[in-house]
Amino acid sequence: MATNEEVQSGNEKEKDLFVSIFRRIGGSDYGEPVPAMLQTTCDFFGFYSGFVYEADHRGIFHLKEHYLCRNECLKDSFLLSDYLTPKETGELAGQAGEIVYLNSRKNRLGKKFLELLSAKTLIMLPVVLEEKTPIAFVGLMDRRNPVRLSRKEIDDADAVLSVVAGHIKTRMYRQRLEYTLDSMKTIVNNAGIEIYVSDFHSGELLFANDAIASRYGGMDNIIGKTCLSVFAAEGEAAGGCPKDKLIDKKGNPTRVYGWDVQNAATGSWYRILNAACRWVDGRTAHVVSRIDITENKRNEEIIRRLAETDSLCGLPNRRKFADDLEKSLLALRKKKKRGYLLFIDLDDFKAINDTLGHLQGDGLLCSIGKFLRENEEKLGKAYRFGGDEFVILAENKNSGDLRRTREILLEKFGGKWKLGRRAVSCGVSIGAVAIPRGTMSGQELVETADKMMYEVKKSGKHGFREAGPPVKKTGKNRREPPVNQP
Repeated sequence: MATNEEVQSGNEKEKDLFVSIFRRIGGSDYGEPVPAMLQTTCDFFGFYSGFVYEADHRGIFHLKEHYLCRNECLKDSFLLSDYLTPKETGELAGQAGEIVYLNSRKNRLGKKFLELLSAKTLIMLPVVLEEKTPIAFVGLMDRRNPVRLSRKEIDDADAVLSVVAGHIKTRMYRQRLEYTLDSMKTIVNNAGIEIYVSDFHSGELLFANDAIASRYGGMDNIIGKTCLSVFAAEGEAAGGCPKDKLIDKKGNPTRVYGWDVQNAATGSWYRILNAACRWVDGRTAHVVSRIDITENKRNEEIIRRLAETDSLCGLPNRRKFADDLEKSLLALRKKKKRGYLLFIDLDDFKAINDTLGHLQGDGLLCSIGKFLRENEEKLGKAYRFGGDEFVILAENKNSGDLRRTREILLEKFGGKWKLGRRAVSCGVSIGAVAIPRGTMSGQELVETADKMMYEVKKSGKHGFREAGPPVKKTGKNRREPPVNQP
């Protein structure tokens, strides 16, 4: 039985061990003290080797730090799944923070780890982060005769290794944070967008990626200044600062808010995205990103034009006409102005195709399209409705304007169209209706103009007819009388 002097001496040694460990942790960075701590711990408990293995992203454990009393060697790396089943790995993870003392091969896990490290005695602590699987091991081992530890010595070793494991865990968290920060910097600096962060309330700049900072000679030249003083001259604040849309009444971040803006000087287009977030020091921050979408806008415009333009004669197509007609009706009604809608159908166009061929027919349509485009100011905006049909939308026109339009069209289509060395005749039947016309919809107006056009067809073709004023319906439906205009 130990004497009081022996117990007191043992307690003093334990105290010295812990003092040494904590001094090493507090007096150096996260890498240097570990081998020294392992040496101190091995010397105290009589082990010949100490180790720290850390796992990489593939789950391979690498020897990170070690202490060897003799010329022994430790395994450089190992894959845990080569030695343990998933169930056994789970059991080991469940022992995180609990010491594993192995000095016999009778224990299933003990046998595998003793064989893995070629040891007679092994005492170690699994380190587990959020992954719920071991990401590090810290321990002591001996390849000589088994080391016998008392219950108190095991508890002491548990306490010491727990301190070392806590240090390693903190180091790994710090490394991951540094890697995350470096990765995020690389991402935001190579994402092809401009990003800056400012204090939500004061506007003080807290961060700017290289795409922005490089324009001002580096981040040091803009950090601490307000975003308004730095960026307002470039129009980056265009559209206003939507801070009221980024946080709720309690000051919590809500959603991303953005808009597209064009730089008046360069013509370039940008998409501005705004969001609120918690900055690293806990304050509310305002994140702004600016993406150059000039090429996107150009492509969108090309696609829009293709979708809205007739590929043969270059006039706006029926789809574009439907959109423009609705907008025109709204504008005319709002301004209390009037205009006209003309429905044009070529006379005997099929005969031209049948006798001269479709290429000549297409050539005629192209010539007509060119004539209508060149005379848009006099006639109104022309559209190809389909086949050999065209429509003209004439805003802010009076009856005198309509009369001149009729004369120009009938005169032009009453003459010859030159197609290469040929000259062909092609009359035209035109129906017209004044717009707006009561509460009639765009579709109803087109149908009305179409009916007037067919009245011309029935009366001998090549003519013009305008729908008369609306007649109120009483009793049975009554047709609107056309205004007969030769």
